[in-house]
Amino acid sequence: MEIESLWTASSTWMEFPVRQRASKGCSRLLFNLLFLRVLARLISSQGKGQSVSLLPEGNPSLSPFHSKRGASTSSMRTEVPGELRKLLEEVARQYQLPLNLLQGVVKAESNFNPQAVSPSGALGLMQLMPETARALGVKNPFDPRENLEAGARYLRQMLDLFQGNIDLALAAYNAGPGTVQRYGGIPPYRETQEYIKKVKGIAQGFETWS
Repeated sequence: MEIESLWTASSTWMEFPVRQRASKGCSRLLFNLLFLRVLARLISSQGKGQSVSLLPEGNPSLSPFHSKRGASTSSMRTEVPGELRKLLEEVARQYQLPLNLLQGVVKAESNFNPQAVSPSGALGLMQLMPETARALGVKNPFDPRENLEAGARYLRQMLDLFQGNIDLALAAYNAGPGTVQRYGGIPPYRETQEYIKKVKGIAQGFETWS
């Protein structure tokens, strides 16, 4: 299955009359679950690490997060628990993600706490919702490696889906890809808009490049 299947699925959904979608009372959830199901099939049909990297190798200055105003590498590294540093680096390489982007998401989501549970029920390091975790094949969302790999894989797919647009990928991670598609961009939710700023701000501070 190709990534275009996700666009086809979204187009099909958007063809339904607005009133019909709204009358369901949970169109946002259904739309996002549709994306998750197609995404799960896409992920299972691809090998790990098959995506095209967002950044040219050896040129971190091209990253939208690169900033001389950020904290030094050594000071920011101390914020990452030692047992997670190597795992984060490994998973970032595996899914061809900028390391500081992955660090920013994990920091914003769980503050590097593998046992984190949000009031809405999101679980683990990357705060996967139960339905998202199931779609990604996660058996134990509190296992650091399993959660991190699944969340990174999902983030990678969001980046691919939105053609490398980091803001849209982060919006999709927070609010769901269906919501981003439905609004044709970043949805008008303060939580999502603040989430994007928060992750990018944290990522700017991490001067850790693989």
